[in-house]
Amino acid sequence: MILFLKPYFSVKPWAGKELNKIYDCPNNTGEAWIVSGYLNKSSIITNGKYKGQTLRHLWNKHPELFGNFPDKEFPLLIKLISSSSDLSVQVHPNDDYAKQVNQYGKFECWYILPETKAKDIVLGINAKNALEVENMLANNTIESYLNQQPIKPNDLIVVEPGSIHAIKANTFLLEVQESSDITYRLYDYNRLPKRELHIKDSLNVINYNNFRNNIYDFSQEDTLKNNHFNLYKLVINNKTTYENKGFEIFYVLNGNGNIDGTNIKKGDSFIFTNNKERFNISGNNLELIAVIPKPKGKERLNLRKVALITGIVGQDGSYLADLLLEKGYEIHGIIQSKTQIYNNTIKHLTLNENIYNKTLFLHIGDMTDTSNLSQLLESIKPDEIYHLAGQNHVDLSFDMPEYTADVNALGTLRLLDAIKRSEYRTKLFNLSTCQLFDGEIYPQNEETKFNPISPYAVSKLYAHHIVKSYRENYKIYAVNGICYNHDSPRRDISFLSKKVCEHIKNVVNKPLILGNLNSKREWGHTKDYVLAMWLSLQQDEPNDYIISTGSSYTVREFVTKAYSKIGINLIWQGEGLNEVGIDNKANKVLVKVSTEFMRPNDAKVLVGDSTLFRNKTGWKPVYDLDKLLDEMLED
Repeated sequence: MILFLKPYFSVKPWAGKELNKIYDCPNNTGEAWIVSGYLNKSSIITNGKYKGQTLRHLWNKHPELFGNFPDKEFPLLIKLISSSSDLSVQVHPNDDYAKQVNQYGKFECWYILPETKAKDIVLGINAKNALEVENMLANNTIESYLNQQPIKPNDLIVVEPGSIHAIKANTFLLEVQESSDITYRLYDYNRLPKRELHIKDSLNVINYNNFRNNIYDFSQEDTLKNNHFNLYKLVINNKTTYENKGFEIFYVLNGNGNIDGTNIKKGDSFIFTNNKERFNISGNNLELIAVIPKPKGKERLNLRKVALITGIVGQDGSYLADLLLEKGYEIHGIIQSKTQIYNNTIKHLTLNENIYNKTLFLHIGDMTDTSNLSQLLESIKPDEIYHLAGQNHVDLSFDMPEYTADVNALGTLRLLDAIKRSEYRTKLFNLSTCQLFDGEIYPQNEETKFNPISPYAVSKLYAHHIVKSYRENYKIYAVNGICYNHDSPRRDISFLSKKVCEHIKNVVNKPLILGNLNSKREWGHTKDYVLAMWLSLQQDEPNDYIISTGSSYTVREFVTKAYSKIGINLIWQGEGLNEVGIDNKANKVLVKVSTEFMRPNDAKVLVGDSTLFRNKTGWKPVYDLDKLLDEMLED
């Protein structure tokens, strides 16, 4: 398939006249972004079934057209630049430096077009170190030390990260660059009005005393290979059959011709999609530049991973933030009010000046606010979303069923729809729950029939199914992780495990009051579970998984083991509401049962079989119940 493209035009104060000779574009157009996937600056498809859609949209919604590249953004930006005056002196960083601001470094090259009247460009600087350049700037002598390299039409200039560079007046060129927003301006010839300079960053990334010749004669058919793309020149006379090598990008430099019945001329750009095909091309001295992008490797992709965590102040969200920070992510979390910034679960991060507002950012938001979620996605551009927020109390859901449904069910729908309407390749992990099962059949696996018996569980079932629906209908990478019970020292006091441990630690001089002692649950550690969440989004294809330890205990067994950690041997006497837990040595009642904590209906045995997930990911829990209780009681 061939996709023909309409450029995005950018008006510049330094614009030359050449672009107006090729395109019907505004006066003072200095740049034509002929192949662009940038937000609001994307090329537009002008033919076929995708006519009128943006290249950005196709890249994100139809990755199969481009060979399923792993890159979140379209990998290249190809421009035509026409200048009437000297452009500012700039430098691009490499990956190591750019990752400090969660960006990629930038590699680019320039093909000098025949209309160019300039005789040279700036490429490099005669300086040994940053101190010398600082002195040049202070003494206003830097222009004398810029390397003025001679150029002629059909030259190809390679601009590596760290190379000082600048385009001169009356230059017309084709620029092929990596899609990166990062450029540092070192010098602007003292022009008014003054433009922002990035001197400190520039001095940190310049490759000093680099006299390497990076200018190549491309007057004939030739090829440039690098780690980011292959670029070659193609000259066609008469008729030829061309078999594309997969995803390829073309720009017509000169001449007129025809490709599979469509006329092409100077200034046209088009893409061969990934499927290998034979194309009939004809022309008389038809010159084209072809670019074959290369996917970024996993190591490079991981340089700038961005994650959004809903429910970041919960135990799952806070441990997940710890994990992702260790893995080098930039993290954004949604909170409901500014008071949550110093919540106990995350204050070790927000009080750290090296983390807060540097690699961890918090945003006010709510799962009931559609526009807020959409705006957050647009500003953050997350690679991964971990959807952990919700009304997570089973008991409370009986008292507040409508609110529970709005947050858990419709909140998940709002988030999915924001992903669908965005133009980002975002992966979603949805925190599902073992409460989807009634516990009559156990252990539960991915094939076990759902039968939710609380408003909470019903709301989570809707969320589970809507995630699956959007995955199948809109090809969103979305995962349901059916996570079994897990706890930690950061667990909220309203949950049973924390309630029990706090009661024991504080030596409360009255009995611990509980509900159904026969409920059988798993008791994993949140640290194990957040690792599982991350692993679920690192797989080649999305799936739904049971995530569980496979070990279960009744509430009675949990409480008995907890008391044994402080040397108390509990024995149980009585039945039903009359059952009590007694300190065997002191003959004192420590635990009682009350209908206050009984649910109208309660799942029986919730224990999972996580064989599928373990086989897919290699995940294995580190913590057992003993280790979990040791941590919770020590904390």
